[in-house]
Amino acid sequence: MTKVVSVGRPVKSSQKLSKQLILRTALPIVQKGGVEGLSFRVLAEQLGVTPMAVTYHAGSKKQLLSDLVELAFEGVLDDIEGDPPIKRASSILATYYGYALKNAKLLRAILNDVTLMSEDLVRVAVELKTCTDQLKNSDGGDVLVHLLIDYAHGFVLSASSGENNPLTIDDFLRGVDWILNQAAGMDEAI
Repeated sequence: MTKVVSVGRPVKSSQKLSKQLILRTALPIVQKGGVEGLSFRVLAEQLGVTPMAVTYHAGSKKQLLSDLVELAFEGVLDDIEGDPPIKRASSILATYYGYALKNAKLLRAILNDVTLMSEDLVRVAVELKTCTDQLKNSDGGDVLVHLLIDYAHGFVLSASSGENNPLTIDDFLRGVDWILNQAAGMDEAI
């Protein structure tokens, strides 16, 4: 049986297409199948529109990915607590870990192209630096911040690498606490 292709303007979708709708549709695709599984054609099929309509609202694929990063990591620092710098840094990293693990496949895209970083992700690094600068053994630069962020990324990529991966957030936080306590000149975890 042959498919009938209509000529002219496509039939209107039952829903109004918007950038937000595209992003809400695209995020689970990336979370499950990675950036490689995302295309304007796939989005168009899921939304019942043409790929050109998706492109019109979303822009380029890079712009779409940048907007997805913004959506996925929006508010990452909203509920951070803790006054002592070690407690605050640990809270920041625990929260970031949760967001990053849920969006590990999107994180891979960010690591491949750091221009995709959102303002919220930049704020994570800035807040961590504020915390680490207050520690006794702070290097006064970015070494400790980079170490903590790289540790978080490595742990997220490891923890998301398989279905039956035994790594937990408790394992992650045990390492974070050790690093922070060493930088604070403390021998025991809080």
